Amino acid sequence: MAELNGWRNSMEDAHLVVINEDYGIFGVFDGHGGGACSKFAATRLKEEFEKHGKPKDDATVKQLFLSIDQEFLDTNEESGTTATMCVAHKPAAGGKVNLQVINAGDSRVLLGRRDGTIVPGGGTDNGLTRDHKPEDPAEKERIERCGGHVECPDGGVARVNGNLSVCRGFGDKSEKQTGGPGLEDHPVTADPEFGHFECDESDFLLLVCDGVSEGEFPNADVIKLVAERLATDNDPVAAAKAVCHKAVEMNSKDNITCMVVLCAGSSDTPGKTVDFEPGSISKLGHKAFNEAYCAMAERAGISMAEAVAKRYEELEAQKQSLEDPPEDWKKEYAMITDGGMPEGEAGSEERVAWFEKWLRNIPQEESGIGSQQDAIFEFLVRGGGLGGKAGGKGGYGGTGSDEGRAEHEP
Repeated sequence: MAELNGWRNSMEDAHLVVINEDYGIFGVFDGHGGGACSKFAATRLKEEFEKHGKPKDDATVKQLFLSIDQEFLDTNEESGTTATMCVAHKPAAGGKVNLQVINAGDSRVLLGRRDGTIVPGGGTDNGLTRDHKPEDPAEKERIERCGGHVECPDGGVARVNGNLSVCRGFGDKSEKQTGGPGLEDHPVTADPEFGHFECDESDFLLLVCDGVSEGEFPNADVIKLVAERLATDNDPVAAAKAVCHKAVEMNSKDNITCMVVLCAGSSDTPGKTVDFEPGSISKLGHKAFNEAYCAMAERAGISMAEAVAKRYEELEAQKQSLEDPPEDWKKEYAMITDGGMPEGEAGSEERVAWFEKWLRNIPQEESGIGSQQDAIFEFLVRGGGLGGKAGGKGGYGGTGSDEGRAEHEP
């Protein structure tokens, strides 16, 4: 899986992966109003699955969702999150993979074939899940029955009680004050919908937050892109990264998470590796951009100084292959080295200490929203910077950057 803060200066998505010899449980959680709820839901669900194993049936999942939702509501936190999940069961010899799809909100589960075609699942845009949006007639009826209302001012986005543009998920305490008595009987509810499907071991699953689909990136195109990348090197991490960057290119303005699940499984020993890909640091003087960079570094488990040191190492590597470096590269490289070359070896404590001091001395720039957006657009149009193995990884400007985080969990 891969995640990208995109245009946002914080990252509110979360995910879970539980691997067992006979099944896998996968989930993506798209937080809003802060990251507390998405983290809480992903953590608690993972704890329950690791303790009790895969859910026995749909009723068990529903009860689990509603009870964990109540746990979070009792904390009096105001944030919320969608939840989309899939339990994939290992097939008998020559059999099919059985899929239990679970959804509350507008994140999606998609099923694709290696030839690049999407497997129609009867959900939104041929997905396996249906987006829970307030304008949906069935959802609107449910919302109004539970004491809420749907507002859509001037033909804009439909919102529950004029506030929330999604109508199922964990948290969102303020939207669960009417209706009842059951937790499923509120305008916004964590009561999930279920789907049951079969697929071949050669097929692949995608779990994506709505940051992938909110722009101009239809589900069929997402599947096609992943299939193309898998055909090249069968690397699901590279495919997940490609989806994240393409979503930004296709006008997504949200956090982006993409999880790619190969139904054939893996012979590797289960484990996890985390990679952090540093974007351009040329806008670190902008407060919002700096916050975005810090947020992604923290999610990867590294310090800001370590993140910037990684970017410097990328620039050094590019220096060897660039006969005529572009102005962007020169500016970014000079930003680091004009005050003297970094001390110590790559990865050493001395190198990290040098960048800690360097970060404290970055000039702070004044930038309004307009100029921040101009910087984002400028970086994006130029392909995100310069050079590199796959065409470069530059930043998107003042309110976001394309540094990202990728995980591989065989």
